[in-house]
Formats: sequence, structure tokens, C-alpha cells
Amino acid sequence: MKHVRFYYVRHGRTEFNRDGIIQGGRVDSPLVEESLGEVEATGRALGGIEFASCYSSPLGRAVQTAQILTAGRGLMIQTLDDLREFDFGTIDGTPHRENGRRFARCYMRQDFSGVGGETGAQVRERVRRAFERMCASADDGQNVLVVAHGSLFRYVFLNFYRADPVRRAILSRSLRVPNASVAVLDAVDGRVELTRLPQTAADFLRR
Repeated sequence: MKHVRFYYVRHGRTEFNRDGIIQGGRVDSPLVEESLGEVEATGRALGGIEFASCYSSPLGRAVQTAQILTAGRGLMIQTLDDLREFDFGTIDGTPHRENGRRFARCYMRQDFSGVGGETGAQVRERVRRAFERMCASADDGQNVLVVAHGSLFRYVFLNFYRADPVRRAILSRSLRVPNASVAVLDAVDGRVELTRLPQTAADFLRR
């Protein structure tokens, strides 16, 4: 029986997060300086865990976060395009104050195809592909670090949280994924289950 454990970390807070810019899979901005300590705290919370590999979204904010988390570990960061954030189409990179309502309508439907972006079904499928690939590449007993995004995590939840589908869909709408938070998933013989919802570094250590 092959058991692989994944630690999923959302990237740190970025300039676009700070400035109220919609930030999906098409745009990127660096971490703000005040978030670096937050990411370092997450790294310390994960300090006692030996990671066999690290996968990241190719977007710079995720890679920058992964670099902080893996500092001194000798791990190569492997980027997977399937871990890229939800593509919000032409709304991506625009101010919330100008497109907040339009964004909210698309987000409630989980469908940005009308503005040239992705549908929730497409994101859910690539999340499934990413975890299939990462599971297949890992050996029994290994821990894997995954660094990606907040909206993407909704589809991690929808794919892998074991609950009644209706309850799962309802819970996904109120799910909070703080910057630099950690969630845990366990895969047994390729069957992935979300076993710990996102927590800040302090909460992760308390449990």
C-alpha cells in the first residue's frame, strides 16, 4: 500500500493582493516585504518534515514562496502548469473597484469563459491531473510540498474533501485560504483525500 502525504501551501501576500488588483492565472506580482516573515514562519512550522520533492505553480509569486520554504533543504522546485491559478480572462489584472461586480458574477458561477478565461470544470480537471502526476512520481512514505494558489485550492477541496457532494459544494463557497497557509492531503494507492483544511503557521503548530 503506497501512502504519500502532500502539504499544500498558498503563496504569500503579493503587491496585487495589497493593491486590490484581481490576480489570477494571467498576471503576477511579487510578494510584499511584510509577507516574507509570514512565509518564513510557515517554513519553520514545516521544519520538522522531510520533503522528498517540491512542486510549484509556474507563477512567480508561488515560485518565490517555494524558494523561501525550501531554503537550505537542497530541494529542486519543479513547476507544473496545471498548478497555475484560475484564469480570470480579461478581468485578470484589473482593479476590483472597476470590475468587482463582474468578477463576483463570474466567480459565483465559477465560469470565466465569457470573458476569455476558464471554467471551474477545466480547473478541477487540471487539479486532478496535477495530483495524479505527483502521486505517480512519489514513493511510499514520502512527503511532498506543493505551493500554489487560493482560488485553485477550491478545486483541491471539491476534488478531494470526502463529504456529501452538496455539502462539499456549499462548504467550498465559504472556505478560507489565508496567504502562506498549510493544508494536508493524504494519498493511499492513488486515492487522494484532503485531511486537514488550510491553517496559518501558528494554528498548524498548535494542532
